[in-house]
Amino acid sequence: TLEPTTLIADAHKAGLFVHEYTFRSEKGYYHLPLDAKGDPGVEYLQHFRLGVDGVFSDQADHALKARADYLKEVGAK
Repeated sequence: TLEPTTLIADAHKAGLFVHEYTFRSEKGYYHLPLDAKGDPGVEYLQHFRLGVDGVFSDQADHALKARADYLKEVGAK
């Protein structure tokens, strides 16, 4: 819900990878931003769009789908 900062870009400029943790998709364990409308996939996708290199997730299938959706969105293979 905050405006993005230069943290990810700064880390990349320093030669670092950015991996966030821990994403969870089951109800009762996640606190999605209002713009995610209850869909954890929207949250994953939002973070990939911000430039993170990867995520740690208790639901690997959700993370992999979001990553695949993001790569398709940007035209990567």
